[in-house]
Amino acid sequence: MKFNGFVHECHQKKVFKMISIYIVSSWIMLQVISVTWQALGLPSQSMTYLIVFLLLGFPTYIFFVWKLRLNRLEKIRVFVDEEGKPKASPFKRMYFSGLGIISAISTLTIFFILGNSITKATDIPVYIKSNKIAVLGFGNNTGNPKYDIVSKMTADWIIHGITENHLAEVISPEVISNYNSMFKSGKSNKREEAVVLQEHLQPSKIISGNFYLNQGKMVFQSTIIDGKSNDILISFETDPCSPGDSMSCIKDIEESITGYLATEGKKELMLQDDPPKYEAYRYLLEAKSTDNKKEYLELLNKSLQADPDFFEPKVLRVAYFYNLQNYREADSLLKLIKPDSYQNKRQMNLLNMYKAILQGNNKQVYETILKEFKIAPFDLQSNKTAMVVALQFVNRPEVVDKIFRAIKLDSMDFENCEDCVQRIYVKALADIQLKEYALAIQLIQKTLEQTKADLLSAPLITALVRSGKDPQVTEFFTNLEVSTSAMDLQRLYLVAGKEFILKGKSPEAKEYFGKAKALFPQTLDKQNLADALFGLQDYNHAKRQYELLHNAFPNNLEYLGKLAISNYASQHKMEAARNIEDLKKLRGDYQFGELDYILAEYDAISGNEEGVYRNLLKATASGFLFTPYAFQNDPLFSKYVHSKKFDSILTYWH
Repeated sequence: MKFNGFVHECHQKKVFKMISIYIVSSWIMLQVISVTWQALGLPSQSMTYLIVFLLLGFPTYIFFVWKLRLNRLEKIRVFVDEEGKPKASPFKRMYFSGLGIISAISTLTIFFILGNSITKATDIPVYIKSNKIAVLGFGNNTGNPKYDIVSKMTADWIIHGITENHLAEVISPEVISNYNSMFKSGKSNKREEAVVLQEHLQPSKIISGNFYLNQGKMVFQSTIIDGKSNDILISFETDPCSPGDSMSCIKDIEESITGYLATEGKKELMLQDDPPKYEAYRYLLEAKSTDNKKEYLELLNKSLQADPDFFEPKVLRVAYFYNLQNYREADSLLKLIKPDSYQNKRQMNLLNMYKAILQGNNKQVYETILKEFKIAPFDLQSNKTAMVVALQFVNRPEVVDKIFRAIKLDSMDFENCEDCVQRIYVKALADIQLKEYALAIQLIQKTLEQTKADLLSAPLITALVRSGKDPQVTEFFTNLEVSTSAMDLQRLYLVAGKEFILKGKSPEAKEYFGKAKALFPQTLDKQNLADALFGLQDYNHAKRQYELLHNAFPNNLEYLGKLAISNYASQHKMEAARNIEDLKKLRGDYQFGELDYILAEYDAISGNEEGVYRNLLKATASGFLFTPYAFQNDPLFSKYVHSKKFDSILTYWH
């Protein structure tokens, strides 16, 4: 008999219908027992026994289908062999062959189940100690059963927060309950739950908690415990919330827990004792990774909206406005910041640092940033800031190398790391100040092999000019002229012109200042044009450009100062004197010695040597920075840089 014929005959004799009744009934029984076994007080192996019983019963049921129904139908037909003797029907032979196969499969399945479940019923698997975190159900201490659902909601929300942010693997309350049920008693209690956690699941941390009503308001408490020592690592308590708005409390406790888990391994880098809310910390990390200034401020503000007590974004906002030269806003924000505790030395140190910055006390800025550097020497931003302060605030280029070497270069991704490139920039400037030109050139060129960093072009030009590599300067600009924007090219021509003046190479200086001037029709940058004319010593035309700039920006000290110098140098001394008087009237807060520095430049062009030293000293004491364009790097002071008085100004903060 062919298989298709056998199937057709089974269908006619309703064999499949009778078998399906058994299968459906078995499935319903399994579903019912899976839901009710605990309520009925059945042992935890009830499901296993039932499956074994149903597997045993399946071939038995198929046999009785034949015995009670099909056998009667088969007796109606008589089958004989070639000798005329009675023989079994082809249908019967195929039916019992199928029954034999089903019996064998059922038997093998039963042995497999017994070998893996019943014989190991009391052998609870032991987890290897890892970063797994057990989240227990939150206790309902309100006395009202209607809030039981809040217990599950809280645990679920915490688990979601941990897993969504990839903070750890989670052992849920259901898993703990299932493992607990493997004990012979089948009853759950705190003692057996503790045994399961400590001896078998072995989580690294255990999160538990409860909630209660206080004057009609719901309050949540939570504790994170070390899974090995049972020591309490940290505890949280939410602000009260309405019972009808329990989700706000649940979100609050979840944010506190995930914030702690996200930052616990970075405790030495955190600026506060209590961990921030996770959302706030996430916004802070996003802010640190963006190069967009507007987005950076928006993310800092979002971080503070998520957690108003988060200290770090507060001080980063101060730094943001300081870097934009919006000193008044920076100072205003600084005054609003209060430390979590006056015993928190790191917070106090940072507040003192920004206070010193806004007061122009560069020595204190240096001392405080060195303390911060010692705490977090491998943090890119702290490291870079320490380098900048050492070089430009206190003119200590010899210190920069030690700070720089704290972070290995082979770990740098220059293509995607602006702070990394800025560290190279500061290190190169320090090497140049130490006259280690070859080191600066090598460092910059090696970095430029990995990324196109426009920031490094200026110090490379400076190092090449000061080391006398004029042909390489020419070659460098030849390459730049086919790949760089007119604006950037004009700026770099001005750098080269200034450096050649410092080297005493007037023809080369005029060449590059002339190139900068020639680009004005393309850039339309009036300041660059004015600076090019000033470098060419074409003071009559420079005077006109600075006058236009001063009229457009009357409070800009640099434009008015350069206008005064241009007037004096072009023999318009009365106008120059009026410019200086107007300049002195602009003296105000947050200038950090800029006005005194400009007066020193005017004294230099007018030949007032005593005024040069006096005003430079005042500028330094007020916090004027040692930039690549100031003091020894300013061509106006070329005749003074080798004097002892000038050297004492350069070492004022030492």
